[in-house]
Amino acid sequence: MAQTNLCSISVPFLILLMIAFNFSAQITPVSADLKMRKLGLMPSPPPPPQPGKPQHPRHPPRQDGP
Repeated sequence: MAQTNLCSISVPFLILLMIAFNFSAQITPVSADLKMRKLGLMPSPPPPPQPGKPQHPRHPPRQDGP
């Protein structure tokens, strides 16, 4: 039975690991770029009001003056 050296196993494994990492690194920015093109840099909309909670109108800040 032939003995398998640890170095002879790890070299193909490292090559396969680098190929998989490069492939995943190239796929990820494509999907993020498509989302950015579709949505743009707009902020997210405010959450919908919760049922049962009364909505209070926003008041302008008080101005202390003469």
